[in-house]
Amino acid sequence: MKKLILSIISLCWGLGAWATEFDGMYQSQGGELIFHFTGDSLYVDMAQSQRTVSAFKLVKSAQKDATTTYNAYEAFVKNNNITYREVLIRVTRLDDKRYLLEYFGKDKDRDYNTAERYHLKKLE
Repeated sequence: MKKLILSIISLCWGLGAWATEFDGMYQSQGGELIFHFTGDSLYVDMAQSQRTVSAFKLVKSAQKDATTTYNAYEAFVKNNNITYREVLIRVTRLDDKRYLLEYFGKDKDRDYNTAERYHLKKLE
């Protein structure tokens, strides 16, 4: 019985490491993008059309103070083939409703690496 309880607690603890503590919707400072964190996923949508631009599976790699770092994985279609990419996403809590999201990696629409920063505000 003790082994069963320990196994269940370990499983719950492991699943908690995958989930984000940022669950919810956030709008970029310029208002053009919506970032939707849910469980272990991040969806980036265009604010006007609500069209999804990117969808990432998040795996937490580090947490220090107010900053959480994720290895983010995305599958997309390029030249009629499914292609995968990995990028680094770092989220820093600035205050209760404001965050800084930094993105590092090769962009799927370009042949070079990018580093982008977005100031996010939590949507109510």
